[in-house]
Amino acid sequence: MKTKNILLSTVTGLLLFVATGSFAQSNQTMEEQKTEQQIEKENEREDKKRLKEAKKLRSETKSEARRAKANAKKAEKYQDDADEAAKQSKQAAKMEAKAQRNRHDAEKKAKKAARAAEKATND
Repeated sequence: MKTKNILLSTVTGLLLFVATGSFAQSNQTMEEQKTEQQIEKENEREDKKRLKEAKKLRSETKSEARRAKANAKKAEKYQDDADEAAKQSKQAAKMEAKAQRNRHDAEKKAKKAARAAEKATND
């Protein structure tokens, strides 16, 4: 009988202990619930705002990327034109140097011919 009473009071105490803890945890005041709801709504608004800003930033980045690509294409065209002009300039410089050499050679030959003609008339 003694063990039965001890066992019954232990089980009853244990049940009361567990029940009291769970009731204390589940009893939230209305203010706490409203505060939690307000926090959740505020977080949701902030999340929507961040999402909207991220979408805007993404579209701006895309348009900037398109502009940068177009500018790069123009720059490549200008570079190609500059390369072609440099190539033509180099070729023109080579041709000019060749023409100067030819003129110089022609002047030498003309002087030589003049000296030969003068020598022939002197003899």
